[in-house]
Parts: sequence; structure tokens; C-alpha cells
Amino acid sequence: MKIGYKSLSDILKYSIRAAANLPMLGCWRWRFLKWGGVTIRQSNSYKSPNIYIGSDVKFDSVFPEEIEIGNHVHITTGCLFLTHYMEINEDGHIRWHKGHITINDNSFIGARTIVTKPVTIGPNSVVAAGSVVTKDIPSGELWGGVPARFIKKL
Repeated sequence: MKIGYKSLSDILKYSIRAAANLPMLGCWRWRFLKWGGVTIRQSNSYKSPNIYIGSDVKFDSVFPEEIEIGNHVHITTGCLFLTHYMEINEDGHIRWHKGHITINDNSFIGARTIVTKPVTIGPNSVVAAGSVVTKDIPSGELWGGVPARFIKKL
């Protein structure tokens, strides 16, 4: 796996994702992210996906296409989504991996949350502010902490 920009279109997509952090309404940011390579799921019954993304939210710069956001998702300020990570083998060799992050419909992600590794955040779930998500979150649950763990059913 190669880390870095492969073409001029990758640099353009990075610039568009960076423009998403300019001052604007949070309900407009998803458009810039979609143009920048992040996958936005739209249902047939809605013209727009009704997504709110707060300021200073960062999406992976290497594999943004591996991030998928559903309808009625609320991502608050300062969150970080990383789809690539490294592991060190027993021999001491470093291996880079990439994974898919899916944020399903009607989810809420609190401020300054970090989502890393391949995870799925289930529909109707809430992630508390300041959490580090490294595992899948089932539908209709509240998770929080470092690392994020189950708190209660909603």
C-alpha cells in the first residue's frame, strides 16, 4: 500500500476537503466532503441527506473514499476519522493497513471523537464526546471513553 498522493485529482480532492473547514453552515459541509471523495449515502425519499458536520472535522487524507456517511448523521466539532493504520509484526516490520468506516443513519458523534481502524457505527447510536472508537458500535447504543466501550442501550 502506498501512502501519498497519486495524481492531480487526489490533490484537488484534498483541497476540496480542506475547504470544507472554511466558515460555513455545518449542513453545507457534506457537499464539499462528497466532492472531496467521502462517500455520502442518500436515500431516495430525501433530496439531501440532512447531515450536520461541525467545524474542524478531519477525514483521512489518504483513503477518504473508505469513509461512508448515512442520512441524518450529526458529527460535532473537532472529530477525526482515520481509515489507515499501522501494525508492527513480531519481526519488527511495519505493515500499513486500511479499513472502511461506516457511520449509519441517525447517528450522533460527540465533539473531539477519534474513529480509527475499520469500524461500523450502527444506526441510532451515540458516541460520547472525547471518545476513541476502535470497535464496531451496535445499533441503538451509547458508547464513550478511551477506548470507547458500551455505556447503555438507548
